[in-house]
Amino acid sequence: MKRCLIALVAILASCSSGLHGPTQLRFKNADPVMLVNDRTPVDPPKKFDTGLVEYYVNEDLRGPTRRLLTVEDHRVAANANSLGEVPDSAWFTNRTVTPDELRKGPGGGGPDRSAPWRVVGVKAGGAAIGITIKDAKDDRYVLKFDERGHPETESAADVIVQRLTWGLGYNVPDNQVVTFKRDQLVLDPKAEVKGRAGAGRPMTEADLEKYLGMGESQNGEFRALASKFISGKIVGGVEPEGVRKGDANDRVPHELRRDLRGQRLLWAWVNHLDLKSQNTLSTYTDEKFVQWYALDFGESLGVGTRTTDVQRLGYRTTYSISDTLLNFLSLGMRVAPYEREMSIPAMRGLGKFESKVFDPATWVSSHNWRPTDIADRFDELWAAERLMRLTRAHVEAAVAAGAYTDPRTSAYLVTTLLERQRKIGHYAFSRVAPLAQFEAREAGRALEVCFSDLWLLYAYGAPAATSYRAQVFDHGGARLGAASIPAQGTDARSCIAGLPHGEANDGYTIVELAVHRQHGSPPPLYVHIARGPKGLRVIGLDRR
Repeated sequence: MKRCLIALVAILASCSSGLHGPTQLRFKNADPVMLVNDRTPVDPPKKFDTGLVEYYVNEDLRGPTRRLLTVEDHRVAANANSLGEVPDSAWFTNRTVTPDELRKGPGGGGPDRSAPWRVVGVKAGGAAIGITIKDAKDDRYVLKFDERGHPETESAADVIVQRLTWGLGYNVPDNQVVTFKRDQLVLDPKAEVKGRAGAGRPMTEADLEKYLGMGESQNGEFRALASKFISGKIVGGVEPEGVRKGDANDRVPHELRRDLRGQRLLWAWVNHLDLKSQNTLSTYTDEKFVQWYALDFGESLGVGTRTTDVQRLGYRTTYSISDTLLNFLSLGMRVAPYEREMSIPAMRGLGKFESKVFDPATWVSSHNWRPTDIADRFDELWAAERLMRLTRAHVEAAVAAGAYTDPRTSAYLVTTLLERQRKIGHYAFSRVAPLAQFEAREAGRALEVCFSDLWLLYAYGAPAATSYRAQVFDHGGARLGAASIPAQGTDARSCIAGLPHGEANDGYTIVELAVHRQHGSPPPLYVHIARGPKGLRVIGLDRR
């Protein structure tokens, strides 16, 4: 893995003007960047305020209105490497986890139980009920309770989505479902109750009983989400546009980050509808750089719809001008997708989560969020390829971490997540040439190019209905030859051999690959190849 100490630059795709053959885009003959050094020590940056004004006024009203009145060209992601992948950074890690690792998650299993938990205060901010504790190791956690009348909903949803989000490469808090009895809690002498303004007063036993009473207990046992405080100094949430003022490491505007834009399909998968700056976090670490987090998933998996009975969640934003106009023009006769009959069982802990009406192309969160709002098909290809690597065993492990007491809830949720995952793969892989895992090698004096077809790998079509055509060009764009083959084998991997390759500029060769399906074909892609220290290698992909 190549480690690079320079900032990434956008790989801009250019227009082909309708002609076959490569454009002027050329890649540096180097291995793809796999690590960005955005962890160099910096002074504490300016804090980003994530209050109500930020997402209700700036993100939901002011930003969309400004863009409505402005002509803007679409901008591609600027933090992808030459292969379209996202390198490791303070935002994202290319991790591969086993189902057992996903079940355990990134933490240590919740608060230490070797001594009573000391209650030190009440959770401030947000809608969920909660109290703050310190365990025997002096680690600080917030205990969030499920809303009364909806046991096992938010606590399970938060942990399940946290596990999946972490498994896909993002930074998340250390969350765990815990159960405890009243005698596990003692009131710390220095405990305080603080309001939103920050003013506090000593916390009493009566206060503790009051807040415990807001949750539910069964046979004297409480259930809660235990979320460990993230280390470092909190410096606000994540700006939906631009970069963090005062942070020299933060060089790519957030709306141009593929790891943020690609989250649209992850959030669509789990119906994380409460997407806004307030549900993100940035911390200034002890190593003096900023780390970025996603958090607060309790309304995901249909829980927000279940607890509020607002059926539009996940199908339209809070303020939707288009939806309002459609209803007006149809004189109220229009039936929106979320108004259709949905057969969702009433099971303990289960939200209103389904896969039949779900459409990844039209899914939206409750609030406008600029990075996901402008995600393009290349961002979504990257995201879908990672998402589809999660197997049934991974999904079962994540759902198991939610600790539902009714096995029917777990079974229903696993099935629904897998069905939604299938829809996402079909949607994303149909909009581009979904070829990946490229290899280039010399066979004699000829070039052989191998690749995997994600459409076939995940059984969206049969090999017999797919073929590939390659046209080869040199560094200057002169055509060298062509070849066609049918899809090969049963593992979705094909190789096109006997191709000529360029001689000048380290053997720089451009292979235009066109995929032909029985029912429609996606745009081609261009594979850029050059000779490195160990022979020919793929140095860049130009997708159309």
